[in-house]
Amino acid sequence: MTKSNAVMTDAELTILSLVAEGPQYGYEIQHTIDDRGLREWLTIGFSSIYYILNKLERQNMVTSEMRADGQTPAHKMYRITDGGRGILQTSISELLRQPRAFGTGFELGLANLTVLKPRQVYKVLSDHHVDLKLRLEAVASSWIRHQAEDSEPIAEHIWALYTHSIALMKAELEWLESFIADWKAKYPAVVQPSSELRNDPIVENGANARATQYHKRTTPDPAKMIQRLKRSKLSTSEHESTSDKDNNNHSDEDEPESPDSEE
Repeated sequence: MTKSNAVMTDAELTILSLVAEGPQYGYEIQHTIDDRGLREWLTIGFSSIYYILNKLERQNMVTSEMRADGQTPAHKMYRITDGGRGILQTSISELLRQPRAFGTGFELGLANLTVLKPRQVYKVLSDHHVDLKLRLEAVASSWIRHQAEDSEPIAEHIWALYTHSIALMKAELEWLESFIADWKAKYPAVVQPSSELRNDPIVENGANARATQYHKRTTPDPAKMIQRLKRSKLSTSEHESTSDKDNNNHSDEDEPESPDSEE
């Protein structure tokens, strides 16, 4: 059974690549993910690892056998198949060959920037900047820890993963800082308290937009709503009762007399 990268998730690719390094138990894969700091890029729980391993086994990408290490009960040890290795190599080649896709995620939000008001744009991009800066600090700290703890040279794929991610985040932070500064220069009032922006249609709706008037709907009184519902149910029941009576009267009038009554 073959499978293309189009339907293989990041977690599946990661776990399959770890099994490709050599036969491993499920808990060893868990430790490797933690030791390499892969959770900075990958969201996966311990139970999900076994779910993915079983899925890969059903797809003939890995095989398993029960093995005991002498200290714990027997566990499944997983090995990659030739077919699984071929699919893995093709998937990784496609990922490295293709430039990052545009028009999705953050870029899609930028393409539709005009949907938001200037103050909203400033707020969400400022929050993005804060979150990205925190993420960069976490990844950089993890990278420094790896370099300090490992007595042997850092594996090439670990080095590539960390340095590339850090470079991308630094570049995006630099762009965000420049764009936010330009945005504040264009809409200076976006940094003012909300109470001072009520009469500023440019900040609220954009430079080329007219002030939008909103008509608030008053929230009905709950007690009155319940009373109306009760009256509605009462009216419905009275209507049904009247209808039943009318139907009975009509049925009595329309029912033909029996031959015995004529006699």
